[in-house]
Amino acid sequence: MTKPSEKLNKRLNLADQMVLIGIFLAFLYWGLEAFLNVFSPDEVNFYRQIFGPNVSEMWMRLIVLCLFMIFGSHVQYTINKRKKAEMDLLESYRKLHNARMATILGLAKLAEYRDEGTGTHLERIREYAKLIAQEMSKNPKYAGHITPEYIDDIYQSSILHDIGKVGIPDAVLLKPAKLTEEEFDVIKRHTTLGGDAIKAIEAKIEGKSFLALGKEIAYSHHEKWDGSGYPRRLNGEGIPLSARIIALADVYDALTTKRFYKEAYSHKRSRQIITDLKGTHFDPEVVDVFLTLEDEFNRIRQEKLEAETELMKPLTQPN
Repeated sequence: MTKPSEKLNKRLNLADQMVLIGIFLAFLYWGLEAFLNVFSPDEVNFYRQIFGPNVSEMWMRLIVLCLFMIFGSHVQYTINKRKKAEMDLLESYRKLHNARMATILGLAKLAEYRDEGTGTHLERIREYAKLIAQEMSKNPKYAGHITPEYIDDIYQSSILHDIGKVGIPDAVLLKPAKLTEEEFDVIKRHTTLGGDAIKAIEAKIEGKSFLALGKEIAYSHHEKWDGSGYPRRLNGEGIPLSARIIALADVYDALTTKRFYKEAYSHKRSRQIITDLKGTHFDPEVVDVFLTLEDEFNRIRQEKLEAETELMKPLTQPN
């Protein structure tokens, strides 16, 4: 809530600006008058011409000053009104953006809770993706492609990679034993379910949106460099870069965390598995970047797992 003193200060500032603008315009007018009187062959007296011969020159100058102050106040009012409208528009955009992000995060969390339980999987994935994208942006090959906007978009959209799992039956998604071929085909559908859902949302949003990357990631994060992935068996650079980045981030997180079907692997063991899959499952360049950043990956993993442990304490402690 705005304090009375703040309102008073705003009014005083506006009054000061009005006076200064009025004085400036009045002096400009008087200077022009003096200039014309010096160089004009005939004596020029604007005041007499405007107000008549019976009004004193002092009052005429005062009237001119007041007129300019009124004009200046109108100009200042218009400027302030426009600035306020711009600020209100930016604030409305910020609130709308935050509301959209909260909604999307909620949907992504819904998918995560069904698959992983309460945790920090999404937070880890987005941090890994951002790390890789930032490092790859230093490569001249990706100049103009991996921009600051791209890095922000992949950070925001990476959490949508498994959103299609909302449409997979629990009996298949949460099965603790090995899946049959038919069940695995059902699991594979989460890529197209998620991609189609994001595509439908994207179609209703005007202009460019980070959902474009979210759609790429949802569709293609299970594609493999050698073409043996799903759903479309894309290969090499035919796989969107965003999906190639998330593919490694997602597998690293799956390896290093406990799942209902496996225990957590160490960073060292996970590193070796990813290295062995270079050029088959993963883009070789993405693997090289991962190896450059592996200490950062390990740090993020430890920090997020510690945060997850703290989060779970109230649920495991007896009442």
